[in-house]
Amino acid sequence: MTTKNPLIFEHGYDIRSYEPRADGPVCITAICDHMQDIASRHAEALGFGFTDLQRTGHFWMLARLHLVMDRLPGFGESCRLQTWPSGNERLVAARDFFIHGTEGLIGRATSNWVAVDLETHRARNPEEVLDNRYIPDTERALVMPSRAIKRLKDGEFKATLTARRSDQDINRHVNSVRYAEFCLEAVPADWLASRQCLAVDIQFRNESHAGDEYIAACSPAGPEEGGETLLHSLTRNGDDKEIVRMKTWWRDRE
Repeated sequence: MTTKNPLIFEHGYDIRSYEPRADGPVCITAICDHMQDIASRHAEALGFGFTDLQRTGHFWMLARLHLVMDRLPGFGESCRLQTWPSGNERLVAARDFFIHGTEGLIGRATSNWVAVDLETHRARNPEEVLDNRYIPDTERALVMPSRAIKRLKDGEFKATLTARRSDQDINRHVNSVRYAEFCLEAVPADWLASRQCLAVDIQFRNESHAGDEYIAACSPAGPEEGGETLLHSLTRNGDDKEIVRMKTWWRDRE
């Protein structure tokens, strides 16, 4: 489904029985999955999706994602997402999102994408595959934080994980949403029992593949905007490469 402006794309998502957590609402990563799906649908419709970039020897890689939810939907609810290309800057192409629930707007997000050369794995200028004629004149959904996420050198809480074949995406890399899920595995149970994650800022720093082993770590980063925050890291065992940096915002459960 599209709006009257083909550069702004809409699609509906029903919350499936496997998406909510035991307390009712979905995890914030379920919304990330919906965003990833609608972004790929729209890119294909505009002529710069996976198959189009493959012909030119490129693929899209998500570099950073910032998502803020007012609330998370639960089982049986329907959401309607809107997305549009929102700008080009240096080597980055931006895409924004609105997330609507049954009673109106419940979330906003912005994301940065890089067009990567299949052979060299170097970032290419997005103007080669996306130019300003694909950017509608509309408000930005959310402003990307200007500062990079602070590196977490030694987290207070840790978990060890291994990527499965089913965690890989169409580009044969571990899917970006799976990284967010891996990071959240280090959050202690008592923190999860009393709080709900309603916002995430995640920076993707290195690729990885099925069979890679990681250490997910997190530490409290203090109060901010009426809630608590955590800093996260995902590091690959073996070469000690930093795969992901993440910051999350949490609110007490009602």
